[in-house]
Amino acid sequence: MNGGYTAIHVHCIPRDGAVHFRGWRCLLAPVLARSAESRVRGPQAARRYMDRLADRLRSARHVRRAVLLALDHAHDANGNPTDHMQGYTVPDADVRAWCEGAPDLFLYGASVHPHRPDALDALERAAAQGAVLVKLIPNSQGIDLAEGRHQPYFHKLAELGLPLLCHTGAEWVLPAQRQAWGDLARLRPALDAGVTVIAAHGGSSGWFYNQHTLRRYADLLASYPNLYGDTAALGLINRMGVLLWWRKHTERVGQLLFGTDYPVPVLAAAWRPWLAKVDYRRLTRETNPFDRMALLLEVLGIHPPVQGFELLSAASGRLKEERP
Repeated sequence: MNGGYTAIHVHCIPRDGAVHFRGWRCLLAPVLARSAESRVRGPQAARRYMDRLADRLRSARHVRRAVLLALDHAHDANGNPTDHMQGYTVPDADVRAWCEGAPDLFLYGASVHPHRPDALDALERAAAQGAVLVKLIPNSQGIDLAEGRHQPYFHKLAELGLPLLCHTGAEWVLPAQRQAWGDLARLRPALDAGVTVIAAHGGSSGWFYNQHTLRRYADLLASYPNLYGDTAALGLINRMGVLLWWRKHTERVGQLLFGTDYPVPVLAAAWRPWLAKVDYRRLTRETNPFDRMALLLEVLGIHPPVQGFELLSAASGRLKEERP
């Protein structure tokens, strides 16, 4: 389709299919397997997962393409990579390869840990290779964005016009080194440096409804026109309270971007108390995960700008050529 959202928060997997979970997180492996509609492992599983993702995008009525996200290793304070994320990383090179295989569907979302000795050079390379944003998960990657040491990193992002898509709130899927590093207030130094920041999960604390966090989020949105949120994973029970908040604060919807956190599902049953019967029925009948997220926003009366990411990216020069 020629119209529709760009889903800015979509997860791919390494090309070798090596996705490692430990402990209770092993329960997440079946989610990926269902997304791939496959029980095989290795490169064949990775290919099936990505083929299924592409098929779902092509058949979507409201979404036309996705930003695939890399995920850099955790690094310690000295810039040495660690195994704190238990081996779950997605190399930038793999994401670029997936994007090159389907340039009509996929855009490249890079991940560069700011503690890396080559971080500024890596940002330069990512921009030159077509990255449209940079993704970080501070809680798990071991990053306190409030530290003064990150100023050169922020200035490089601003110089390159690369938005920072940053996880906010508690992180449950990957092991967290410190949950406090997902606090919204830690985004201020990046915002003050002129970086366009996208707060993943639309201001959610990671719990159902946290009024203190949402009040601070409202203040930040009002203070920083370069702050955005996304709708990724807001169909889940632990984050759905944020959509109920956005339902009452549509005056700020211009700072909300469409995302899904695919393969994270939208749990239709959780929304039954807030939806008219006819809308709930529509939601349960929608099988395309991208369209289900778009439909949930529609029935809640939340309408992020369809070309929101394109407008943001055009302003930064990241999307120089509009793709069909």
